[in-house]
Amino acid sequence: MLHYLLVLILLVPWTLIGIPLVILGKLVDPSGHLSHFFGRIWGKGILAASLVKVVVEGQEHIDKQSQYIFICNHTSAFDIPAVYWGIKNKLGMLAKKQLKHIPLFGWAMWAAGHYFIDRKNHKKALAVMEQVALLLSKDRKHSLVIFAEGTRSLDGQLQRFKKGAFILSLDTGIPIVPIIINGAFKAKSKRGRRIAATTIKLTILPPMDPSDYSQETRQKYVDDAQDLFVEHYEAPHN
Repeated sequence: MLHYLLVLILLVPWTLIGIPLVILGKLVDPSGHLSHFFGRIWGKGILAASLVKVVVEGQEHIDKQSQYIFICNHTSAFDIPAVYWGIKNKLGMLAKKQLKHIPLFGWAMWAAGHYFIDRKNHKKALAVMEQVALLLSKDRKHSLVIFAEGTRSLDGQLQRFKKGAFILSLDTGIPIVPIIINGAFKAKSKRGRRIAATTIKLTILPPMDPSDYSQETRQKYVDDAQDLFVEHYEAPHN
C-alpha cells in the first residue's frame, strides 16, 4: 500500500511536467513526432516509479515507419504506458470522450494523437471512427491502438472482442497487429489498491492482412484474432 501511495504522489507532478511538454511538442512539430516522444517518456516514468518492467517479443514483425491498427487485451491501467513505451511506432489510442474535457490533460491527449469516442452513443462512435479513418489516411506514419474488448477485464480473463477495430481495418486496408499483454493484471487490477513490482510482457504477432477478409466475413476476422489471444494470453489463476 505504501508503494501504491508513493506512485500516486509521484504521478501528479510527473504528469504536470509531461502535459505542457506534449502540448509544446505539437506546437513545435505539427507532425506529432515530438509530442509522441514526450508521451513515451511520460509512460516510461510511470513504469519506472511503479517498479514495473516491460519486455517486448516480436518487434521483428513490424516496421516502425509503417501504419498498423494494434489490438490489445485490457486488464490494467498499466496497459497504456506499457504499450506506449514498448511500441516505437508513432501511435494514438481511442479514449473515452469524457477525458477530452479535462483541462490541459485532454489537450495533451489530443496533441499526442489520441482519438475520443462516445461509448454510450453508437451513432456518434461510428462518426468518430469515420473521422479516425480519414485522419489515418492523411498520415500514413500514424498508427492506432485499440483495446479490442472495449473496457478493462475485472478478473483478468479475456472478454469477447468488439468489431470496431476490424471494421476500421477493412474500411482502410490497414493491417491489424495483435499485441498480447501478459502481466499487467498482476501489476494492478482495475479494482486493486496495490501495485506489484513485476514484468509486463508484450508479444507482437505478425500483421493480419485485411484483404484476406471482407465485410461479409468480418466476424471470422474477429474470431481469428481472438483465437490468437486465447493461444498466447496467460490468464491469472483464480
